[in-house]
Amino acid sequence: MNSIPKTIALLQIVVMFFALIIPASADTPAPPRDYIKETENGKYVFVMLAPPERWSQKDPAIRKTYKESGLYRNDGSSKPLWTVYWHSFEVYPSSDGKHIVRMGPWASSTDQLALAFYENGKDLKQYFIKDLVRDELKLRYTVSHFFWRSDLKFNDKEDTISLKTTDGQSYLFSVKTGEIIKDR
Repeated sequence: MNSIPKTIALLQIVVMFFALIIPASADTPAPPRDYIKETENGKYVFVMLAPPERWSQKDPAIRKTYKESGLYRNDGSSKPLWTVYWHSFEVYPSSDGKHIVRMGPWASSTDQLALAFYENGKDLKQYFIKDLVRDELKLRYTVSHFFWRSDLKFNDKEDTISLKTTDGQSYLFSVKTGEIIKDR
């Protein structure tokens, strides 16, 4: 009879422990990883290789074919058309084989990169979070970071990317120049 209350108490302690630990670990940035993103027309693949830190997630199958981050023909070719020397978890390669939009990292400061535009791997234009968000009080905060954008749409056919911020700003960018076409 005495063991049932002890078992229940122990079970409650275990549940409380996991209830406290899981949210803390869920709010940490993911480690950099290798991935491939195909262009909408299927002609090219953009290969993103994680930096050499030991906590990066490296994919042996990707690294067997590709040695550098950059754009490749989608025919099994291992020679890049152009390369980049940065890492991003989110990219939007254009079907023209020349342009790409890179999204910034897990946001912890408005001084960080929001998005950047490239042509053949060369920097065209970049924007920081503070360039796009006008009311920082409307950022949505977590324990370790904040959300600054509420919506993003890449339109490969029109060479545009539209972005909405959590403070209600709307932007339409040219993928080919990085310039803001519309700002509301």
